[in-house]
Amino acid sequence: MKSGHPPSSHAFARGAGALELERGKLRESLGGLRNLAQLLHSLRVGSRPLSNALPAARDACDPLRHAMTAILALAREAFGDDAASASLDAYVSPRIHELETALTEAAERPLSVKLRLSLEERVTRLSQELDTARGLFELLSDSIAQRPVCLDLLELSRQSFSGPPSGGSWPRETLIATLVSSESGLEVEVDPRAMTSLIAWGVELVASPADASQIPQIRVSPHGDGCRIVIERGAPTAGEDLMLRRRGVIVPTLPCVMAAAHANGAQLELDQGASRFSLTFGNALPGRKTGEVG
Repeated sequence: MKSGHPPSSHAFARGAGALELERGKLRESLGGLRNLAQLLHSLRVGSRPLSNALPAARDACDPLRHAMTAILALAREAFGDDAASASLDAYVSPRIHELETALTEAAERPLSVKLRLSLEERVTRLSQELDTARGLFELLSDSIAQRPVCLDLLELSRQSFSGPPSGGSWPRETLIATLVSSESGLEVEVDPRAMTSLIAWGVELVASPADASQIPQIRVSPHGDGCRIVIERGAPTAGEDLMLRRRGVIVPTLPCVMAAAHANGAQLELDQGASRFSLTFGNALPGRKTGEVG
């Protein structure tokens, strides 16, 4: 599976101010949703304060929907391809609707123990699912309003493991990958936030949840006039072990990752068995290393 030919120029760097505003609204809304889930779970919070909080929580669904819709509209305009935004919209829209329905129903009746437990389960589940989608909204936003700089691809790989996803709210599991390459000096001109996210999702797409003996291995190498990063599943090997906080793989993950790769000038390939993920950059920067992969 390929993402298509990388663009020849960074034509996506626009709308940064509007994007930052909508991203802020998105984070704030999801933070409030997480707080509601924690209140529902807390035995110290009685039914009356919860009932009083439900109408405001229901009203908060509107800015959440608006922020997501605005980012998706900008993504459709920037990428000229509706696959990523359509897939992400198909994932989040029914969940926002379910959340709004659950909060409306709960706000219109006494909050019994049974209703509270049911509401807690739904709000927690939906909050976690929408928070997973938030990472993809961040990726698309970074790829639209790019701030490209020249960065070493090997160091970018390390930076992908330096901390949890930006703005994350719910705890996430971790996984281990091995950086087996020592090929430094291969620089690419990309947005650093988008690129580190792409590498992290590449690791997660390749990782096998059913077989802990198969470890994602990361290699950076020259390729033609450019360079390539390859993430491939295999038996443990010598290298630099890195720990990654999972972002979560959902149905829209691959279309969004493909769109972001294309926007950042990379050709993405994922084999049919999802055991090998690669990002290829067609042009090396002046004075950088080049050559065919051996």
